[in-house]
Amino acid sequence: MDSLTNVTASWHPAKKFLFRFFFIYFFIYCFPFPIDAFEFTKPVAQPFYKFLDWLIPYCAGKWFHLHATPAFAMFDKMDDSNYGLVFLYLNVVISSVVAITWSLLDQRDTNYERLYQWLRLYLRYYLAAYLFGYGFVKVFPSQFQAITASRLSLSVGEQSPMLLAWNFMGYSVVMMRLNGTAEVIAGLLLFRRTTTLGAILSGCVFSFIVMMNFCFNVPVRLFTSHLLIISGFLVLEERQKLLNIFLLNKPTNPTVYLPLITRSPWQKTFLVLEKLLAICILYSGILSAIEAEKEYGWNSNSKLVPLYGVYNTAYFIRNHDTMPPMETDSLRWKQLVIDGGNWEQSGIIEFTTGKKFFCNIKVDTVQKIIRVQSQTDTTENYLFHYSMRNDNDILLKGFYGKDSIELLMNKYDLNNYLLYREKFKWIAE
Repeated sequence: MDSLTNVTASWHPAKKFLFRFFFIYFFIYCFPFPIDAFEFTKPVAQPFYKFLDWLIPYCAGKWFHLHATPAFAMFDKMDDSNYGLVFLYLNVVISSVVAITWSLLDQRDTNYERLYQWLRLYLRYYLAAYLFGYGFVKVFPSQFQAITASRLSLSVGEQSPMLLAWNFMGYSVVMMRLNGTAEVIAGLLLFRRTTTLGAILSGCVFSFIVMMNFCFNVPVRLFTSHLLIISGFLVLEERQKLLNIFLLNKPTNPTVYLPLITRSPWQKTFLVLEKLLAICILYSGILSAIEAEKEYGWNSNSKLVPLYGVYNTAYFIRNHDTMPPMETDSLRWKQLVIDGGNWEQSGIIEFTTGKKFFCNIKVDTVQKIIRVQSQTDTTENYLFHYSMRNDNDILLKGFYGKDSIELLMNKYDLNNYLLYREKFKWIAE
């Protein structure tokens, strides 16, 4: 606010109606934050989410004949799914009805300046929580993993757009950390005097994230778009000053910050609670990121699963017959990839036809057994005994389907992949 007169200035009826709508809309969208922002308070928010888990599928089935379930547990009502779309529709309907009712009942208030400042405060903390969440998992890199053996073995055409984006971001831990640092710095919007600076930086950060999500089909487009809109909403209050400084070359007046609570005892208590919440949000973001790095971290492949690597078939015997490498043979293995780190143990079996079987793999180094399970059909399981011919060759024996197989596989040097081999260079010749 530029002056104290803003508290008593009359708003245009259209402005008042838009504020009523967006006040309800943003509150419903962000609720139950900050209750659900911390592990120890999440049980308090569970009744609300259980209510949504009843209401949204019910409305989806009754009104749209859709089956609505959350696509991602961590985003629930905000993901790009039937569940998320129905939630947004309900939010728009409820916000519209409440805004109209509010407008009919409230004819006396000339403006909602103080309520507007409360909304800004709520959105600042909500946005900061996700900035820290997004940021610290890049500073302590775990959102994007390093490119592993299975990803190296996939051609570009076999990767989904989202996996391609994840490989792009995961290739360079330096770039990842720089992006994360920018997101953490945008948390300056927690402080009233640096709200505009933080919101501008937040808008820049989420512009990139939203563009990436839309262009690479990452299914949290609705959610990140809302974070970008909230960033713009927080910048909106200083729009005239920014225009004066950057475009119109005009002087600006200093902002006068009015207290949200005027009574002294309550004001001090509120300031303490506000600072405590900010510290908790920051601490929670750092702690969650450190824990995620330990489990899913970028460098977690330093603790690789046994037999990690890419293996090419030297010979393949099926039912005691040696099978030549014919491209029409849909049962002969061409390549085996054993992948994984702290977060997973997986593999890919490629046949000579080019078809790939994606599976979960567990290696028992004591009994010399490899257990293979399909990632799409958990009832499809195979067990193979293995032995090492040398440090690079592996001999497998077992049954694949109804066929007994024996195959010798040579380990492929990952340095043959240019993406794996080539590092940073100052001079390119």
